[in-house]
Parts: sequence; structure tokens; C-alpha cells
Amino acid sequence: MKISSCAALFAATILFGLPAAAQTAGPAADSQPATDPVVATVNGEKIMRSDIDVARGQLPEQYRSLPMDKIYQPLLNQLIRTKILSAEARADKLHETDDHKQRIALLQDRLLEEALLEKMIGEKITEEVLRARYDETVGNFPTAEEVRARHILVKTEAEADAIIKDLEGGADFAKIASEKSIGPSKAQGGDLNYFGRGQMVPPFEEAAFALAKGDFTKKAVKSPFGWHVIKVEDKRQSAPPSFEESRAKIGQEMSQKFATDLVKDLMEKAKIERFEADGSAPRLRRIEPAPGR
Repeated sequence: MKISSCAALFAATILFGLPAAAQTAGPAADSQPATDPVVATVNGEKIMRSDIDVARGQLPEQYRSLPMDKIYQPLLNQLIRTKILSAEARADKLHETDDHKQRIALLQDRLLEEALLEKMIGEKITEEVLRARYDETVGNFPTAEEVRARHILVKTEAEADAIIKDLEGGADFAKIASEKSIGPSKAQGGDLNYFGRGQMVPPFEEAAFALAKGDFTKKAVKSPFGWHVIKVEDKRQSAPPSFEESRAKIGQEMSQKFATDLVKDLMEKAKIERFEADGSAPRLRRIEPAPGR
């Protein structure tokens, strides 16, 4: 099995491959023992609480954030399973094979790579840095106008004109939309919720933003989808997303850039020699000129 697939298999086995009885009570959510107690033994070999924490850290983010009392037993069962299978592998001397030693060396390098990046990113990208980046890129953005509109979509202009006459006579917009519209918002009475500029096709957007709150179009609007009758339910100024809403994305973007810059800097300082796949000296390769040159 490739190393890159181990974490996915580990998570899948823990969360989906165990009977329901194994996924019952564990320690209190995110409880942190004062010491590192033994949580199980397998043929005399100890499994420590710290092993549970390490295993949890290997899960994908969406599972790692689950409360400990929800994943404690599945994690423990997986560690017990691993102890049993690894003991059998050692009895078969699989740990002495060249293939196993090569995989361990590669895995150790990758773990050290992750540890270095985690340490350096944690030191450089602090909460203060994230907030400063938020203020610079998101928090100070100007507000933008949004409208909340309903629409009735029909195939012909004649149909749209007839609906406009009904609306002028006092008919209920949402009721007509639910009965006659061919658009996907029919079930919601034509409600499209709030949207900003650039989210709708130009003729629809122009008509919607030109309307006052509570008004509907007195002339049918043509778009690539058909003919629309539009009513604006509300208008508002949209606020930028909060720091809490933006934090994860900003952190991911800054972490990726930091890691890329770090690797580039270290590679420039390193002495690197490359060889062909058979170990022979690298062959000179012709570099094709870019098109147009």
C-alpha cells in the first residue's frame, strides 16, 4: 500500500468500518488527562492516551474536529487492531525486509517535512498576522448593493405580458410564480434570495437593480432562458464576511504561500544533483522555443 493512502484508509476504517457498539461512550469531550495513562494493553504492549491523540491528529479535518467522546472508541479499536496486525507482521519478519525499511525511511522524511512546516507556519502565521491580513484584504472592502427578487419565467413574451396584466390587477406574485413559472425557483414562489451584481445574466441583472423595493417589471425581460417578470422584495448593502468566516481560508492561503516560499528558498540553497531513472548521468534535452518566438 502506498504511504499516501494510509491516512485515508485509517480514517475510513475508524469511522465507517466498525460496528455501532464500538462507537459508544468514551471520555468526556476533549478531556485532557493530567498524565498519560494506559488506555489498553495488547498481549502486554501498552497503548497510551497520547497514542489516541496522535491518531486523532492523523484524521481528515472534518473528523479531527469531532468531540473526543464520539471518536475515542473507534480510535482505540483501530490502535488495538494495528497492534495485533503489526505483531503478526513482526513474527513473519516483515519488518526486516528492504522494502519495509525503505518505506519507513520515506515515511520518516515525510513526517519530518510535515513537522517542520507545522512548526514554522505556527510561528509565522499567528492570530495577529491573520487578523492583519483580514483587515487588508477583506475587512475594509466597501459594501455592495444586493437585491432580493422573485421572478416568473415563461417561454413567450405573450405569456409574460398576460402575467404582468394579472399583477397590475392585484394578483399575488408568488402564487402565479408557483403555478406558471418554468424556472427552478418555482417551488419557492420564484424567490431567488439575495444576489449581487455579476451573479445573473446582464438583462436580468439590469432590470432587477433598476427596480425599487416592492416594484415589478412592467415590461417582460428577455434572457437566454426565456421571458421574465421580476419583482424586487428587498434591497440591502452587503457586509464583507466576518473574520471568523474568513479565518480558515485566509490561513490556508497564507500557509500555502509560506510553504511554497520556504521550499523555494531551501531548494535554492541546497546542492541538488539529478540523474536518469536508471541512475545514469542526465541527458541533455532540447528546450523547444515558446510559440511565437
